[in-house]
This record gives sequence, C-alpha cells and structure tokens, in this order.
Amino acid sequence: MPMTFPAHQGLVLPVMRRWSNSLDALALSVGAAMPDITDTILGLSINGYFKQWYGHAWVGIFTLDLWGGLVITWFLALVARYLLRFTDPSPRWRSFPGRAPKADPSGAGGRNPTQRRLRSFSVLVGILSHVGFDLISHDTNLLFYPWVENPRWFPAWWYRTWFKVRPLPMFGKSYSVGVFSIIWGMLTVLGTFFFIRFCRQKIASSNSSSETSPAC
Repeated sequence: MPMTFPAHQGLVLPVMRRWSNSLDALALSVGAAMPDITDTILGLSINGYFKQWYGHAWVGIFTLDLWGGLVITWFLALVARYLLRFTDPSPRWRSFPGRAPKADPSGAGGRNPTQRRLRSFSVLVGILSHVGFDLISHDTNLLFYPWVENPRWFPAWWYRTWFKVRPLPMFGKSYSVGVFSIIWGMLTVLGTFFFIRFCRQKIASSNSSSETSPAC
C-alpha cells in the first residue's frame, strides 16, 4: 500500500481540479487515510500489531471508516476554524478545511444537510481511492473479508514473492516483496509528488489573490 500520508492524499486530491464544487478537500484527505487509521487502532488494540483488516473490507468501509472519517473531519475543521481566527489567509486556504459545524438557529443542534452530504461523499471517495490503490500495490486482498479472505484477481506471477523482509514488532509478520512492491513504490512517489504540487498550487493561488486584492 502507498504511504498513508502524503501519498494516498496526493493520489486522490487531483480530482479536486475537476470536481472542486462537489468535493471537500479536507474530507477527501481524511478519507484517504481512514482504512489505515481504522486498522491501526483495531490492530494495535486487539492484535498488538498493525495489519490490513476490517478497515480495508467492505464491512468496514461503510461503517468504521466512514463514521470515523466524518468525526475526524469534523474535529479538524473545528480546530482549523478556530486557528484561522488568529490569521488572515486567503479565501482559497480558508476553503481547504471546509466549514466547521455552526450552531443551529432552531436549537436542534443539526448541521447544514448539503454540507453534511458533501463531507460524507468526500470521505467515502477518499476511502474507496485508498482501498483501490492498495489492491494493486499489495499481495493481499481483504475486500470481502471476513466471508472471503485474500481472493486472487491477478495472474500468478503478480503474487510471486521475490524475498521477504523481517518484520518490525508493530507489523507482526514479514513483508513480502514482489511486483506489487514496485507498484507500491511508484504510487508512493507519484502520490507524494501530487500532494506537494497541490500544496504549491494552493500557495501560489493564495499569493496571487493577495497581490491582486485591493489594500484596505
């Protein structure tokens, strides 16, 4: 699997250029990390080590990953909204963390339904992108776990192990190296590049907006 951060975020953030009005960048980025976050919490607390598990399966995608992603997105947006009170960033940077939940005038404690759907959809897109990229960069497949474990969708040569790397205590088992490892490396480099480019474009746009805006 590509690196949880920033590779997975970089691999999915380019879709913001095409559907910027239909996606929330922060929710998308959080969703892209959720399968690993879910499995890290579950793995360390239950097994004592990390492994791909329910966070990479359909049963976890629409439950643990989605709900966990929404909570983390809400919290990060709330923190970002608080911190932005002490700075004066451009509107482009203000749009990245999205809108933190505001008080409901009716007193019901609800949120804007449109914003809620936008974040939910964005988190889900990020999760699905993570799982999709993992399927082509790892020798295991837990998409239908616990009913079917590790189905083989690719040719036999794809799963051939060249050698194994001794495990670190937090991973619990040796790491197999093969063709999928090359894909892992390529996606990690590509995702990191796209993430840096996305941030640089944000900074460039921010500076451009600052230069063209009239002085107060």
